[in-house]
Amino acid sequence: MPGMNGFEVLGDLSRRSIIDNLPVIMISSEDSDDVVLRAYELGASDYVNRPFDSRVVRRRVSNTIRLYAKQRRLTSLLSQQYNERVKNSRMLIDIMAGVMELRNGESGRHVTNIKKLTELLLGCLVHRSDNISLDNEERSTIALASALHDIGKMSIDDAILNKPGRLTPEEFEIMKTHTTIGADMLHELGRHHAGNALMEYAYQIARWHHERWDGKGYPDGLKGDDIPIAAQVVSVADVYDALTSVRVYKDAIPHEEAIQMILDGKCGTFNPLLLDCLLEVQDRIAETLARPADVVAFPTI
Repeated sequence: MPGMNGFEVLGDLSRRSIIDNLPVIMISSEDSDDVVLRAYELGASDYVNRPFDSRVVRRRVSNTIRLYAKQRRLTSLLSQQYNERVKNSRMLIDIMAGVMELRNGESGRHVTNIKKLTELLLGCLVHRSDNISLDNEERSTIALASALHDIGKMSIDDAILNKPGRLTPEEFEIMKTHTTIGADMLHELGRHHAGNALMEYAYQIARWHHERWDGKGYPDGLKGDDIPIAAQVVSVADVYDALTSVRVYKDAIPHEEAIQMILDGKCGTFNPLLLDCLLEVQDRIAETLARPADVVAFPTI
């Protein structure tokens, strides 16, 4: 390239991630170890010293292209296998969540809404915060795990779960146990999948999505950043959707009123940064919830 040496070209290709999809062979009369090492560090697939035998260079180019083609085929195969596992996981979770919603007497859109709102809020959060770093795959995993936030309600008696009026203090104490019961269920399942991010996020969300920023939530009274960020985000999404949806004990509340109630602390205290995010995305919520369920975003391997 005009005005650029070989190392500058390599650096430019690397910065633009072009070198990830393009094998590059560098030819130079420089043969010091530092120069060769620098070329490899910048992403060169091979390094050829001058003077050279053209037959040897042709063979090395041919070998590099064949190796690259094999790597691409392997990457494609691994991606297909990974995507199939993720699709199966999503299908099973959606089935479990659907069964749970039927028993809860909630609309079939609650779990879908929570997932969409979670992704929307997470997208805003990672752009606003210098301390929270979540890539696309992690955000998709948290959103998928959010579908199991109320899995513990499967153990709550129907008379309490679908009571049309206000719960008594005793009934509310029983209802609160859905957090620890759900977390215990997921912990037991997770024993067979140690280190699985989906199970870890699902556990955090199920146990702590009713915790509040000021420590006045349940079941553990966690406060501030002691509450995992996945649970914090889902708690805001859950409250918003609960307010704006019809329940056996209430009518739906308009969007603007629901937002104001959350900001005013009428549903508990939330992370101020999350409230800022809620304000930022409030005009996109209706559009987001109206879209068909998104296809899972698979990571690039």
